[in-house]
Amino acid sequence: MEETNKKEVEAARADAIEKDQCFSKGRLRDEFRMKPKPEAEPVAFYKNGYGGKFGVYKISDCVPMKARSTKPPSEKQKRARAILAVKAKLKSNEAKTSCRAVQWLDENPIFLDTETTGLDDKAQILELAISDAQGSILLKTRLRPTVPIDREAEDIHGITAESLANSPTWPEVSAQVRKILCGRSLVIFNADFDTRMLRQTSAAFGEPVEWVSELKTHCAMYLAADAFGPTNRHGSISLADAVHFAGVTWRGVAHGAVADTLATVDLVQAIASIRRNLETELADLEE
Repeated sequence: MEETNKKEVEAARADAIEKDQCFSKGRLRDEFRMKPKPEAEPVAFYKNGYGGKFGVYKISDCVPMKARSTKPPSEKQKRARAILAVKAKLKSNEAKTSCRAVQWLDENPIFLDTETTGLDDKAQILELAISDAQGSILLKTRLRPTVPIDREAEDIHGITAESLANSPTWPEVSAQVRKILCGRSLVIFNADFDTRMLRQTSAAFGEPVEWVSELKTHCAMYLAADAFGPTNRHGSISLADAVHFAGVTWRGVAHGAVADTLATVDLVQAIASIRRNLETELADLEE
């Protein structure tokens, strides 16, 4: 307590004691730096604005509180505070979400992204990429669909029907796709959409669709929304926003299947690193 302030508090105490005044514990603490003696009893009770009541004490029944320490914290105190801070962060929503990402990566998953002819129930896949959790591309291909490409979709990904003239059709690659996907955990940004496109594309060529429902999928879109907060009325987040919040650098041009797949890999790795880094920091502090 500064000397001037200390003198002001002492003068206020003396004046209040002389006038035999009574105060609540809050005023005693804040105005006079005093507290009731252990044996002191309230001299009266008053109602507060929340339906409760509080007691007031004669200031003569109170004792000065210990002066606030101006001594700088010791290294041990600093470390203890740092440990508490890290433990608090580990309980945060972001860290809990990060734990899910760690669990996904522990499954050694694969990642998938598609570009499509549109969004409706007739849309088909026209570009597909699959990667492992380290960012190695396992499959990338363009596909020739049986339906036209919506203008809105073409404006986003830039893939034209003419550019797909010599591309394979879905039956030419479906066996390879199924071989890679089946039996593995699969991480997709907006898993509901891409798995719907897998079913629709298979059905369009008269191929089985049941295998899609058997895939074990994780949705990176909702993981990112939980980690960084949703950015739209649907409670989700765009890949561009998620990548930005995670501090991820694009490895290619957005809205291409390969670039979006690798962005999803890096996004999930970045979210997982939140908890991993905190655990490393805590381990270092507790050594």
